[in-house]
Amino acid sequence: MKTQREEAVLNIIATFEEMADIILAQLILLEKCMASKKEEDREHIISEIRENEDRIDKFEVTISEKFISTIILYQPVASDIRKIVAIYRMSINLERIGDRVMNILRSFSNIEDSDEYKAIAEVLTVMLVSSISMVEKSLLSFINNDNDYAIWTIKNDTVVDEMNHKLLTTSIAKAKVSEKTKEMLLSYIDLKDIVTNIERIADHATNIAEASIYSIQGTDIRHSGLDPDIALHNESI
Repeated sequence: MKTQREEAVLNIIATFEEMADIILAQLILLEKCMASKKEEDREHIISEIRENEDRIDKFEVTISEKFISTIILYQPVASDIRKIVAIYRMSINLERIGDRVMNILRSFSNIEDSDEYKAIAEVLTVMLVSSISMVEKSLLSFINNDNDYAIWTIKNDTVVDEMNHKLLTTSIAKAKVSEKTKEMLLSYIDLKDIVTNIERIADHATNIAEASIYSIQGTDIRHSGLDPDIALHNESI
């Protein structure tokens, strides 16, 4: 029979996994929205994303409350403290990913019919898919107690950052610039906002992966500036 402390920790984990599932669903919905050719389909997807955003905000508050009450009421052991602290850190990053999805959606609605967006839509999709994969693997690292997924995520953060620069170069090369310079510049501002938010999603995935490593091994590699393999190796010596 599980103790109250064990039940409380399992309850936090279950709530976190629900929140993680919704975030992954949001990212997939965003990808579908940006790929859809039908306005009616896009409107339906946007409505679903907005409904989910309200749930995400509530999940973050719930996890924070459960985190505090578990610490105060049940005085969990060190391994459990590491796990729930990691969950608390990850939930903050998940909520911020949800905010980034909404930011991208707003910018997308401003430029979805522009020539500038159409010229680089395919590259944007590749970037978004890469970030989604990073989020998935960072979460799998925690759920499956697997450092390898976390290390993969952290290493791939630089790949998405490099895509940012290449994307802007590609967009300039491909875009059929109209004479309406002002409209073009506004479109590029929105494009940059989308790119930046996708990049930040990848950053949040890296933060989740680092929290997962902390939960699994008790090693805090944030701000170490080291390759995650090397950092973990040094800790084990």
